[in-house]
Amino acid sequence: MATLQGRTVVVTRPAEQAGDLIAALEQAGAVPLAFPMLAIEPRELTPADRQKILNLDQYRAVICVSPNAARLGLDALADYWPQWPVQQLWFAVGPATGAAMQDWGLPVTVAQQGSTSETLLNDPQLKMVAGEQILILRGEGGRETLAETLRERGAKVDYLELYRRVQPAIDPASLWSALDQQPTPILTVTSGDGLRNLMTVADKHLNRLRQCPLVVISGRLAEFARQQGFTQVWLAASPATPAIMTTVHNIKNA
Repeated sequence: MATLQGRTVVVTRPAEQAGDLIAALEQAGAVPLAFPMLAIEPRELTPADRQKILNLDQYRAVICVSPNAARLGLDALADYWPQWPVQQLWFAVGPATGAAMQDWGLPVTVAQQGSTSETLLNDPQLKMVAGEQILILRGEGGRETLAETLRERGAKVDYLELYRRVQPAIDPASLWSALDQQPTPILTVTSGDGLRNLMTVADKHLNRLRQCPLVVISGRLAEFARQQGFTQVWLAASPATPAIMTTVHNIKNA
């Protein structure tokens, strides 16, 4: 039975990443409101970026931190490397990133539990890296924990930044209408930038937004949301659609 019948759930993921969650919500009887608070804009590669790509075989390990980094990064690398360097280690932060890498014929190690940089840093292959070169594929302005820790372990770490996160232009009227509903809509947010943008768009309705149940996907994001005044913060076990759906069901049944 569809236990979410008629409940509005706001999906703030980038439009190209929201399809699975929207489909799962519809199947459960919910009314998903696609309200993307981030858009992914590819960066033009600089000469320094291209040199890193040309030097790919000098890196002991390559780490993709997001599905976008995997898709854009592997496309860029494959333009220069029709055959991948041998004996290179490849890592993905989270199953979704691993899935974006699975068709490239790479021996990928995927950080599963928690899907965070901290989880990946526990991998034995990244413990003893003194003197090794490591390349991290990411977007502009990502977290520094991964690189900082690897450098502390003696590695030389470079970034290949492939995209920037921008706030899409969106008419907020649908969100304001949702806030007039009872019960209030359930919000789902998967990044700090997405939450900041959502708060900015809410404008004069921000206090009402703070009273809505809010599903987040990391302890760090949950803490940030509480600091911003959200009173009903629910932590999903991971960013994966099944984990978010479980949390949404828990809110409905609370």
